[in-house]
This record gives sequence, C-alpha cells and structure tokens, in this order.
Amino acid sequence: MGMALINDGLLVCNLDAPTTLYKFAKDGSMDELATVPVLAGCDKGFMRCAVHQETQRTYAIGMDQEGNKALVVLDANLQVVATVPDVAGDDPIRDVAVHGDQVIVLAGSSHAEGSGLRLLDLDGRLLRTIAAGQFRHPQAVAASHGRAFVLHEAVDKDEDDEDDEDEVEPAMVLHVVDIQSGDSLQRLRIDLEDEQASAILVDGDEIFIASPLASGGAGKVFVLQYAGSDA
Repeated sequence: MGMALINDGLLVCNLDAPTTLYKFAKDGSMDELATVPVLAGCDKGFMRCAVHQETQRTYAIGMDQEGNKALVVLDANLQVVATVPDVAGDDPIRDVAVHGDQVIVLAGSSHAEGSGLRLLDLDGRLLRTIAAGQFRHPQAVAASHGRAFVLHEAVDKDEDDEDDEDEVEPAMVLHVVDIQSGDSLQRLRIDLEDEQASAILVDGDEIFIASPLASGGAGKVFVLQYAGSDA
C-alpha cells in the first residue's frame, strides 16, 4: 500500500496480513531485514508511511477492521513510540509525508475538522492546519522545496475550468501549497485517463504520479515537469 526509503533499506506497508510493515534491503536481493506484526488498534495493517531521514522515525497510517485510522510513530528499530488516534469515518486521513522536522498528514473531507494538511511535530503533536477545506476528495501528498503537492479528485466542475460550462466529469487536480504560509500557489488539472491516483513523489524538478489501474487495465506512472513556481 505504501513505501518509504530508509537509511539501509526500503519500508513497505501491508494490509490484511499478519505482518504490517516489512523492511527490505535495497541491494536488489530484497532480503527481509525486519518486520512489524499486527498492532493493537491497527489490526487491518498500514496503508501509507513516511520516514524522517535524520532520526529514521517512521510515520505510518494504520487502520483497524472498522476503518478507523491512526498515525503510528515508530523509532529506527520499528518499535512503537506513540499512536496519534484520529476520527472514525470514511478515510478521515489519507496520506502522510515528512518535510524537514514536520510531519504532514493529509486529511479528507470526512475528518471532523474538514479536509486540509495537518502539520505535526516529530512526536505527533498537532502544530497547525493549512489549506483547510481546499480539497474535495484528497488522494495523496508529497512534500519538497517548502511546498506540499496534493492530489485530489474534483467530482464536479472545477474552479479552474470556468470556460468549460458543461464539465461535470471527475477530474484530478494538483494543488501546490506553500508549507510555511499555507498559501495555495497553483492548481493544475491533470488527465490521468479517468483513473485514481495512488501516490505522488517529487524528485528534483519532476513530479511522479502513480495510477494503479490506468486505461487498458495496467498501472501507469505519469510524469510532470516542475519549472520555477509552476508544474
């Protein structure tokens, strides 16, 4: 369901299995270095994860059988440090990213405080919320260069498409948000061939968006160029 790079390997999230986190070597052998069994309160497993590179702490979104979500903080040895419970409902938290010494949790519209980016410290304490109410059906988040990149689905006519009078089809929109100020820097409608987005990654001046089931039944990765202040 999710992956993150750590100092000595690759961390992989798992759902509906006895082991919820796998730590693999990254030398091509895929040797299993460590695992995390099912945890109390997250008995369905983990769906997304991110790692703070300096401390090697892992931040993983866990889920129980009823669909309740929680952010679990694990240390470099994959031992639980803290659990940050969240609200029950249909996907109240969708994704997590780490930027500097802040943890960014992407909240969905079913969250008690509405959609937005919840900024936490490294111990999981809420600092503030930015871009509140701006995402209709958020899918994924990445962070780079002081900006958060949020993919969300617009289920009706998007604000950016004022000339498209008859546009009512779902569309994927990329929001670029300044993490410090919380200002929306750009909104860009992108064509993912009528499919959902499962993950987003920013590396240098390129934005990679994964779609698990694109047109033709096969998954695809879409690449956007990031130049200056615009994607």
